[in-house]
Amino acid sequence: MWEHVYCILGILFFTALFVFLAIVVEPLILEDFPPQLRTNLTMTQWLESFELWALVCVGAAVAASFLWYGFGQNVFNANSGKSYGKRGLWGFLFILPVCAVIFSIFLVEEAESSLWLAYLCFVVNGLLPYYVSTVLFSPVSVKYTPIGAEGIRSQCPW
Repeated sequence: MWEHVYCILGILFFTALFVFLAIVVEPLILEDFPPQLRTNLTMTQWLESFELWALVCVGAAVAASFLWYGFGQNVFNANSGKSYGKRGLWGFLFILPVCAVIFSIFLVEEAESSLWLAYLCFVVNGLLPYYVSTVLFSPVSVKYTPIGAEGIRSQCPW
């Protein structure tokens, strides 16, 4: 039972970390490297839009992470030895954060130029929480399924 609590707390920890990045750290970085805004748009308005879509990216990644955990815990059997479909499902769930990143890029308040840093933040907020959560905190039946999980988990003390 403690393994489940540990995994869920790990996913929630990384969620909190990326929410903190999206709300506190990334807006500070974007204030130092501001995009060229349209004349009728203030930096505060643009940052509010950015924060909303950054949180959408984090939320999609967390939803995909918990779906992966639920499938790994309830659908796949650790004793079956069958790995068919596990990596495909992991990749399919990866589509959810990718779609959130794409929607965020298209729906954030428009600016004239210099949005590359905001787009990079969307990619980080959308893809890293899912990848890190699934690599480090997957159930036993699917813990080596994410790409790179075996090498990364072999370096972890747990």
